[in-house]
Amino acid sequence: MSMHRLPQLSSSRYSPLWISISCGLYWFAFSLTRPIISLYASSLGMEGIGIGAVLAVYSLMPLIAAIPGGLIADRLGRTFVLRTGALTMLASGLLYWLSSGPGLLALAQLLAGLGQMAVWLAVQVLITEGPKQGSESRFATFSLYMALGQMIAPVLSGFLSDHYGYSLVFAGYTLTSLLLTLAAWRCKETAPDTTESAATEIPEPAPLTMRAKMAVLFQQCSSLLKNRYFVVILMTTFISLFILDIRTTYLPIQLQSLEMSNTRVGLLVSAGALSAVFVRPIYPWLMARLPFSRLLILTYAVSLLLLFITPLLTNYYSLMALVLVTGLALGINQPMTLSMIARSTAPEERGLGIGLRLMANRAAQLMNPLLFGVFTSFANLGTAFLLVGLFLLLSCSFTVWLYSTTEAGRDKAARYTKKGDSPPGEPAGGVPGRTQETASGCETPGISPTVIPPAR
Repeated sequence: MSMHRLPQLSSSRYSPLWISISCGLYWFAFSLTRPIISLYASSLGMEGIGIGAVLAVYSLMPLIAAIPGGLIADRLGRTFVLRTGALTMLASGLLYWLSSGPGLLALAQLLAGLGQMAVWLAVQVLITEGPKQGSESRFATFSLYMALGQMIAPVLSGFLSDHYGYSLVFAGYTLTSLLLTLAAWRCKETAPDTTESAATEIPEPAPLTMRAKMAVLFQQCSSLLKNRYFVVILMTTFISLFILDIRTTYLPIQLQSLEMSNTRVGLLVSAGALSAVFVRPIYPWLMARLPFSRLLILTYAVSLLLLFITPLLTNYYSLMALVLVTGLALGINQPMTLSMIARSTAPEERGLGIGLRLMANRAAQLMNPLLFGVFTSFANLGTAFLLVGLFLLLSCSFTVWLYSTTEAGRDKAARYTKKGDSPPGEPAGGVPGRTQETASGCETPGISPTVIPPAR
């Protein structure tokens, strides 16, 4: 039986700068089109559920493909997925540029969603694979490039669509996708480090059937989802992306109803990303000073203001202030969840972990237009903001409860362990056959637990 080494991180080929540049180009392309798709669909005579359907189709395929995409990233390589996604985005740009009706626009959305999912998955996995030393700073830099893309693109998009039409916006998206493709070829995989003493030789496994591969995939997903800390991170990702997507899709429609120009809409959307630029350099300091639970509640409370206050405002500068304040909270969540996933997963699980996180992202982007489409079919847009806000408030409350009860259970188990006793309901010496226990209280015999250490 042949032998091979478990890959260990080698920093000689690692290229965090090009990964961050690819991230920035991806978010520039995404933010160039996402805020104006709803406005473009409206200009084609679509409204209500029709606009919601065009926005939702963007997330349909990525929602299905996110976990298999993570598995492909683990098996075929991160840069393969990154380059394939960049080329798919390039193709979607041509379809956007050619679209003049709902059918071709929906097809462009479908292809763009699939390509962007692949790129975003790949860059997230790549950035988590750097050395542990300086990881918080690396995540902050990565998020800074992301925020710059989010900040610059909406302003440009609004200006171009106001003065030159939507076609030039789609041409800009296509050009950005081309630059992203070139940058993707500069990104490097982490290579096996044969000098690392931790590298161990293991037997090369026999090829698995497709059915066996799917069984392993579901087992790995189940193992990760049994970790309640990981579920908290998925919920936080879902809620944050939901609110962020509202800011880039339905806030522009609300502003248009107030007779604001596309340029002013773009400036307002960019204001939220500007907040993220300001908050992310101090993100490592916040993580070191504030307990995770307090940071979680704070970011939820501030970001939800966007849903509950927007319908009450008509003044442009008041709306600008609201977007700036809520953008501070949303700017913390991306690096926070990425860094916690890096701590909670083994290198061979990281693609799957990011795939699950990406699935939560796309679920948010799918549910957002569907909920707004349903609510606006019987109520005005302002009421729809409030109803969606109530749904997200319930989601936030559940997530805080889940984290609090998990922490309480962990502390209780730690106290019994310190005393040398067994928790109530267990025989002395513990449960027979229990070999390891995760922080969430889920037993995983013979498998190293994937535990997110509680943030201080």
